[in-house]
Amino acid sequence: MNRLIIVGSPRVDGRSAHLADLLFETCIEECPDDEVALAPVSTLDIGPCTGCDACRALVAKRVDAMIAAGSEAEAGELPSRCVIDDDMAEVYELLDAADELIVVAPVYFAGPPSQLTALLDRLQPYFWTDARREAKRPATLHVIGEGGDPHGFDPLVGIVRSALSCAGFGLGRVLDWVGKIDEHGEIVAEAVEYPVPALPGAARAGKVSAGLAERDGCAVEPEQDIGLPANIVKPKFSLSQENAKVRQPVGNESASQKSGGAASLGSGPGRKGGNAAGRSGGSARKGSSSRKGAAPGNKGGKRRG
Repeated sequence: MNRLIIVGSPRVDGRSAHLADLLFETCIEECPDDEVALAPVSTLDIGPCTGCDACRALVAKRVDAMIAAGSEAEAGELPSRCVIDDDMAEVYELLDAADELIVVAPVYFAGPPSQLTALLDRLQPYFWTDARREAKRPATLHVIGEGGDPHGFDPLVGIVRSALSCAGFGLGRVLDWVGKIDEHGEIVAEAVEYPVPALPGAARAGKVSAGLAERDGCAVEPEQDIGLPANIVKPKFSLSQENAKVRQPVGNESASQKSGGAASLGSGPGRKGGNAAGRSGGSARKGSSSRKGAAPGNKGGKRRG
């Protein structure tokens, strides 16, 4: 199984980075035969979607090339999906290979940071494929925050859920870490499972889809048409409180020192050069682009995701 962990915080060494590190290590410890990759937006060069719509034609060319090449098609030989030349090209490949997706995201004014929004918006090429209509691969969202905002994070859940659905992932689980990780990355309380709300337009969309299907003389299951799989498989590995307590406040020590002798996996997301595909160490891949100075939100304020 291939797992991808997207770290949606602009902070290289914030709460989200520390939790993602722990999830990465937990994946390796509990599922040693699986592949796991880490993609932190804090060190990836991902520009915003410009709405040019060029991906529609590019995806069509890519599909034609895949059909022509058959099973021998190599990802690097296929046409790109987007005219923007940046690290998102490698994120696409990681997403394509992922059997399970984990997103660690801080809450900024009830929604995602702009850096994570850029990545999610760049999933638009998948809209021109059948990914959103096919059986969904499982996705889990870990929500991070210092706490104190009475507006919650439903917009964050909705945005992530919508974008991932377009790319072929079903958000089956949301874990609330708000107020449960301190500024040093220490877990001080267990996450609470946040109920994934029903889609606001699900009932209406289902009726409309059924109506169009009847008009066209074909049978369509509404939940398939709107991307609502009946049985989303939850991730196999779990982050128990026992595992969480292994994590110590992070300074400059190595991963093995932080985990009390666990196998060293590097110094964490974004702390080593490379790219999204990144470093490969057996079944583990930790990736990032080069660090580009202080990330937004490093000074003062309440944004410590």
